[in-house]
Amino acid sequence: MKKSAIVLISILALMQPAFADFKEHFNLGQQYLSNYQYSGAITEFKNALRINYLDNSARIGLINSYLARGAYYANNEKNWQKAADDYRSALFYMMYYPNANQAKSSAQGIVPVSNNLSKCLSVLKFNTSPQSRYDTAKQLRAEGNFAAAAYEFNQSIGDKELIKDSYEQVGDIMKLLGNDPKAAEYYRKAISVAPTDIPLRLSYAKLLDKLNQEEAAVEEYNYILSKSIDNKDVLYSLERIYKKKLEANPSDADLTSNLGAILQKQGKFDEALTYYKKAEQLDPSNINTRINVGTLYQQKEDYKTAIVAYDSILILHPDNLNANLYKAQSLAALGNTKEAQAAYKKVLALDPANTEAKNGIFESVKNSMTIAQYIDYVKKNSNGADMSGMLYDYALTLHKQNKVNDAIALYDEILKSDKTGEVYINLAIAQNQNNNYEAAINTLNSAKMKFPNNTQIAATLNSITEGELNKKLTKAADFYNNKDYKNAIDEYLKIKPPTADTMIAVASAYQNLNDTNMAIEYYKQALILKPTDSEIAYYIAALYADSERYVDSESWLNKALILNKNNEKAKELLAQIQEQNKSTALNDAIEFYEAEKYDESLALLNKVISTDDKNAYAFYYRGMIYDAQKKLTEAISDFNKALSLNANDFPILNYMIAADYDTLEKYKEAFNYYNAYINSNAPEDEYKTYAKARIEELKDYVK
Repeated sequence: MKKSAIVLISILALMQPAFADFKEHFNLGQQYLSNYQYSGAITEFKNALRINYLDNSARIGLINSYLARGAYYANNEKNWQKAADDYRSALFYMMYYPNANQAKSSAQGIVPVSNNLSKCLSVLKFNTSPQSRYDTAKQLRAEGNFAAAAYEFNQSIGDKELIKDSYEQVGDIMKLLGNDPKAAEYYRKAISVAPTDIPLRLSYAKLLDKLNQEEAAVEEYNYILSKSIDNKDVLYSLERIYKKKLEANPSDADLTSNLGAILQKQGKFDEALTYYKKAEQLDPSNINTRINVGTLYQQKEDYKTAIVAYDSILILHPDNLNANLYKAQSLAALGNTKEAQAAYKKVLALDPANTEAKNGIFESVKNSMTIAQYIDYVKKNSNGADMSGMLYDYALTLHKQNKVNDAIALYDEILKSDKTGEVYINLAIAQNQNNNYEAAINTLNSAKMKFPNNTQIAATLNSITEGELNKKLTKAADFYNNKDYKNAIDEYLKIKPPTADTMIAVASAYQNLNDTNMAIEYYKQALILKPTDSEIAYYIAALYADSERYVDSESWLNKALILNKNNEKAKELLAQIQEQNKSTALNDAIEFYEAEKYDESLALLNKVISTDDKNAYAFYYRGMIYDAQKKLTEAISDFNKALSLNANDFPILNYMIAADYDTLEKYKEAFNYYNAYINSNAPEDEYKTYAKARIEELKDYVK
């Protein structure tokens, strides 16, 4: 099918740039483009844009270079893939890379370039679904073809599942290309789709910071801090921004106090105190600064100094909620339980819904009580409030401290309030740690009935079951490795339900006890549990072979090879057994022959030949039987077969065949075989003497 040519499109005439290094790259780009060296031109215009990403002339030069090379690939080389990538790159620099005003200057060329790209994609039978375009973009980016990748990422936003990642990828590429404003624009678009993506917002915040958009950067950094614990990168960036702000406004108390808070979060307590003191000097009425001083000492575990700071606030503002709450926490940390309780109650009088105060009341007494006493205290003083969350947090803390019995008591207490299955799971884990496997299993089975869709319950059940199984297996294996096979057998048999591996282990232990019959029995049980395992069938066959039960062994070896035709050990043992069986049968056949029990001998010889049609001895003795039975034609046939298989061991066969042909009055054939016998290495005896005499008599028959 004839393909239509791709049209070469030039966007605009190039303008002369003004910067030194930039000018060098730009001029080289123009020179390469005018000499049809398109790849060189692309490289130089890219270098120019990295120096000045806003330069419209370099951008247009790069677009024209991509278009020219794309047309060359399509029209001259018929390389539609490379042409498509160049058109993608050109469209990226026309549509997505520039600002709005620059994009207008390229608008007239977008339609024809898009048509050229469509022709290439049509020839390539390219799948234009959003997922396909996204996958293509990922591949292009991995190959370093950033512009083409960014174009395809922009085409994949038709799928809502791909929008966020596509915008983020384009933002990354814009940043790589040095176009930070556009990178920020795409990060902002990605955040609008996924506002809780902390790594994305951090990338955006750092870019805003780089672009000197400090207020927007601080807003992003603060959001990140509200969702993560003291992110070091964020705190360092905020410290730098606030120090810069303070250089411009050294008398701003709020800036000074905020910088102290940032330093406090970084653990730079002494430096933070310096800024807090300065903030207090600038604005003595700022209560928040004094509260921050208190929290700093509280963080340093200097609770007495923290209380002094809080009291200095409460003298003037006795109803300040935070000062009262933090003072209560400090009193509790010092072990002043009664004072702490009074302080927490004051907080609750100011704010009856304050969760920290409610929990604090109970936290302040729990270290002085047993778990049973504490549970009873919480019940009596909760005033009907749901305290299960607080008790659960305490249970988790005790569990992490390996105080398993106490954790179990708390889990049991709040089990009825479990709405998700999480308490059941942790209770079962604790019970299992306490070596109460049956209780753990019962707990999880109850949880499965209550929360049938909770996959974590099933996973925990499997994990605990496997863990218990591993314990039993380890115990049994220890007995086995210490050659205490009887105890090993007992332990393996305790494991329920039995598995193929445990039955194999039992069988192996019986083997080591030289109890072949029991070993075979348990290998057979293992095969029932794992009926496709060729190795197990081989083990059974090997034991039968060791017991010289070759018929049984051969049967199990055939089964092993049915299960796995490549079982080399089974092949080798089967060959040995079959050879043994043939040898035994042949010896028995010879004994029957010599005893003139021809029917019995013939039956065995036929069996040998049916499995080994290359056995010269079997053919020889069957020929001898036929000869004795005057079945001379059959005898001649078998003698000839034996002769063809092993002439060296049977030179007499030429004589036997000659004699039978002689009897059948086939003198020409008899003459030839007598002659062969005479010329063989047979000894000079009465047979040769007769053959020589007889051949003289037969000469007249062969003329």
